[in-house]
Amino acid sequence: MSASITSGTYPRAAQPASGTHPRLGSSLWQFLVRAGARRAYPEMMRLARLREHSDPALAQQLRDAARNMLQG
Repeated sequence: MSASITSGTYPRAAQPASGTHPRLGSSLWQFLVRAGARRAYPEMMRLARLREHSDPALAQQLRDAARNMLQG
Protein backbone atom coordinates (compact mmCIF):
# COMPACT_ATOMS: atom_id res chain seq x y z
CA MET A 1 0.00 0.00 0.00
CA SER A 2 1.45 3.34 -0.95
CA ALA A 3 0.67 6.49 0.95
CA SER A 4 0.47 9.97 -0.46
CA ILE A 5 0.09 13.16 1.49
CA THR A 6 -2.37 14.56 -1.01
CA SER A 7 -4.42 11.41 -1.57
CA GLY A 8 -6.45 11.55 1.63
CA THR A 9 -6.99 7.80 1.46
CA TYR A 10 -6.84 5.48 4.41
CA PRO A 11 -6.79 1.70 4.59
CA ARG A 12 -10.18 0.09 4.79
CA ALA A 13 -11.16 -2.59 7.23
CA ALA A 14 -10.82 -6.12 5.93
CA GLN A 15 -13.96 -8.14 5.43
CA PRO A 16 -14.77 -9.99 8.65
CA ALA A 17 -14.52 -13.75 8.76
CA SER A 18 -17.76 -15.65 8.89
CA GLY A 19 -19.25 -15.86 12.35
CA THR A 20 -17.81 -12.53 13.55
CA HIS A 21 -19.68 -9.33 14.20
CA PRO A 22 -19.06 -7.09 11.19
CA ARG A 23 -20.37 -3.93 12.86
CA LEU A 24 -18.10 -4.43 15.85
CA GLY A 25 -15.06 -4.90 13.65
CA SER A 26 -15.94 -1.89 11.54
CA SER A 27 -16.56 0.28 14.60
CA LEU A 28 -13.25 -0.79 16.12
CA TRP A 29 -11.41 -0.02 12.88
CA GLN A 30 -12.98 3.44 12.64
CA PHE A 31 -12.05 4.13 16.27
CA LEU A 32 -8.44 3.19 15.56
CA VAL A 33 -8.33 5.37 12.43
CA ARG A 34 -9.68 8.37 14.36
CA ALA A 35 -7.28 7.76 17.26
CA GLY A 36 -4.37 7.58 14.84
CA ALA A 37 -5.45 10.82 13.15
CA ARG A 38 -5.63 12.61 16.50
CA ARG A 39 -2.14 11.41 17.39
CA ALA A 40 -0.67 12.27 13.98
CA TYR A 41 -2.15 15.79 13.74
CA PRO A 42 0.24 17.60 16.12
CA GLU A 43 3.26 15.86 14.61
CA MET A 44 2.26 16.79 11.07
CA MET A 45 1.70 20.40 12.12
CA ARG A 46 5.13 20.43 13.78
CA LEU A 47 6.72 19.10 10.60
CA ALA A 48 4.89 21.76 8.60
CA ARG A 49 6.35 24.49 10.83
CA LEU A 50 9.84 23.03 10.41
CA ARG A 51 9.51 22.99 6.60
CA GLU A 52 7.78 26.36 6.23
CA HIS A 53 10.93 28.25 5.21
CA SER A 54 12.72 25.55 3.24
CA ASP A 55 9.72 24.07 1.37
CA PRO A 56 6.50 26.10 1.72
CA ALA A 57 4.58 23.86 -0.70
CA LEU A 58 5.33 20.76 1.37
CA ALA A 59 4.44 22.62 4.55
CA GLN A 60 1.05 23.53 3.07
CA GLN A 61 0.44 19.93 1.99
CA LEU A 62 1.25 18.71 5.50
CA ARG A 63 -1.15 21.22 7.07
CA ASP A 64 -3.91 20.34 4.60
CA ALA A 65 -3.43 16.61 5.12
CA ALA A 66 -3.47 17.02 8.91
CA ARG A 67 -6.71 18.98 8.78
CA ASN A 68 -8.31 16.50 6.38
CA MET A 69 -7.44 13.59 8.66
CA LEU A 70 -9.44 15.09 11.50
CA GLN A 71 -12.42 15.83 9.27
CA GLY A 72 -12.66 12.39 8.23
